[in-house]
Amino acid sequence: MPSTDVNALLKPLAIYTGLLGLVTVGAVYLATHSGLYMLGLTGVGVLLVVLGGGVVSQMGPSNVEHAGEKGGTNRVVSNAGLWSPVETDTSLRLTLLCYGVGVFLWSLVVFGVLRDTLV
Repeated sequence: MPSTDVNALLKPLAIYTGLLGLVTVGAVYLATHSGLYMLGLTGVGVLLVVLGGGVVSQMGPSNVEHAGEKGGTNRVVSNAGLWSPVETDTSLRLTLLCYGVGVFLWSLVVFGVLRDTLV
């Protein structure tokens, strides 16, 4: 089981969940004041969470290429976590997951706090 550094998750959570989720929901609220748009944005947030987290659940117990097969090697490929094998700061799955959670939660905050101002 690979160890995940919790501190490495703080930056994507702060940027995508906190800041960009708030900016997106705030922009839609200020531009429309529409409950229908906020409801649609909440659905988009759920969809992004599903897209971001769904890829992880599709992975099997392990992706192994066996040496006896044509084109096979002895290499074991493991990519069942949230981290991309490509060397980037943040994987696309983690970005989608954090941004979707942010959009969803900030939309709920707008529904809860500003429901009287929605049209």
